[in-house]
Amino acid sequence: MSEPRLKSILQIQAAVLASSKKGIPTTVVKRGDPDAGIIFVKVFGGTIGCVIFNQLYDFREDRLYWSKLTGDKPVKEAEADKLIEKQMGFDEDIWVLEVEDKLLRNPLDPD
Repeated sequence: MSEPRLKSILQIQAAVLASSKKGIPTTVVKRGDPDAGIIFVKVFGGTIGCVIFNQLYDFREDRLYWSKLTGDKPVKEAEADKLIEKQMGFDEDIWVLEVEDKLLRNPLDPD
């Protein structure tokens, strides 16, 4: 049986606070369902480009994990924005968190 999950709004608030304490600009671009909205994290690395992280569920391991929606290499910001827009077309309850970090780190991933 899977572990209880924090509400989406609490995860977002924690990420914004932790990023703020580290001096990393973070903005909630789109608010989703406060309880169970899927979270997408767009990390802008300046000239490096962007990566988008999203949570997926591993049924074998019975756990959530973070994956890069953009693949292994960063993409241009316009391409990242199109991917986010596409996801919003599937689910209007998603959250979008934008982070500026040249190291392309996900503030919600403890690893």
